[in-house]
Amino acid sequence: MTARARPLVDLLLSGVVLAGATAAGSVLFAAAQGGYGTLPELVLRYGIPGAVAVALAPLLALRVSGPRLGRAVLLGAVAGLAGTVVLEVFRETGFRVFDSMPGDIAMLMGVLLRDQIMQGPDAASNIAGWAYHFWNGAMFGVTYAVLVGGFPFRRRRGALSGTLLGTGYGLALGTGFLLSPVTKAVGAGVFGTDFGARFAVTVYLAHAGFGALMGWLVHRYGRRIEPLWTVARTLPAGPGKGRVDTAA
Repeated sequence: MTARARPLVDLLLSGVVLAGATAAGSVLFAAAQGGYGTLPELVLRYGIPGAVAVALAPLLALRVSGPRLGRAVLLGAVAGLAGTVVLEVFRETGFRVFDSMPGDIAMLMGVLLRDQIMQGPDAASNIAGWAYHFWNGAMFGVTYAVLVGGFPFRRRRGALSGTLLGTGYGLALGTGFLLSPVTKAVGAGVFGTDFGARFAVTVYLAHAGFGALMGWLVHRYGRRIEPLWTVARTLPAGPGKGRVDTAA
């Protein structure tokens, strides 16, 4: 493949991963709560194809455009899982100690996944719900790492900047959650207004913790992962410009 084509292929396959991570992530939970279908139906229709895209696109990229995308997906998934642990510390503490949430989101995910909302949770649904919850965290991490990579590189206080960037990402996710149909479905209302300020505080603390650890990990171990905008800047300006690498 020509050197001119590699950045374009990387961008296209990165777009496939971003679309797949979105389709396979928590947007399905929000869509189910918004009445767009049952969660099992949405997972089969969009989630599984999205997950396949997230898995296969980096393998194709490794052969045709280089390892950047594969590194980003792997590191983002691990960082997202680690960040979800922090998120759960805040969420479970708020839920069980400060009564700041009307229900357990992971348990709700489980009963929806197993389509047993009338029967209520059991061991199988709880396992499914927690697995799905951590999967969502991994997909958010993948999205972040593919977009941002290890930015900022080789700068003083770069780790702090990476942590703050991740925190901002986490707060944006928290805002999206507070505006989603999920808050109405659990009885908290938009932005938790029907449940009190402690709901929004818990959500923001949990997502800030998620983003902070995830952002630090991606920055710390993603030094070789260029952000997507850097890849875009390497696209050829037009025909006949740049050198051509004829190696396969």
